[in-house]
Amino acid sequence: MLGAEAIAQALVTGTFLGVGPGTSAKVAETLLGDHVRQLHGSKPHRYLRLDFGLVEVTFGGEPDWECRWLAVHTHRLAEMPGLAGECAARFGLEFPGPVTWGQLTPAVGDSAVAVDQSPYGARYRIPAVSATVHLSADAGGGELGRVVEKIMIGA
Repeated sequence: MLGAEAIAQALVTGTFLGVGPGTSAKVAETLLGDHVRQLHGSKPHRYLRLDFGLVEVTFGGEPDWECRWLAVHTHRLAEMPGLAGECAARFGLEFPGPVTWGQLTPAVGDSAVAVDQSPYGARYRIPAVSATVHLSADAGGGELGRVVEKIMIGA
């Protein structure tokens, strides 16, 4: 599956690769595989973050650890040379190039509400799934040519 298709699905369903708000840490680890584990804060307000490379998932509600939000960091594809190959091997996702706003399905664009826009970037909310899309600066391709830097669901 193309990465752009997976991101569009996430913005419609509120889950990415089967993980979304309400998912347990155990299920996320099973679905997404190897990760870096970090605990932050102190009880009773402690949270757990699992970083899977492309995806970071944040959990609360110790000891059951339920997903509160997740972020898909597409900007890391340009910053981490082996990440696209890892996504293909681990998740079956192909990223032949940057994901642009124009590649996402019309359903995503139709449900998006502009939060802020400037020549330096843009943010859209998808209220139905409590998601935010962060876009890059306009590189001359207009709004549809802006690159998706990250999406956050549940935040």
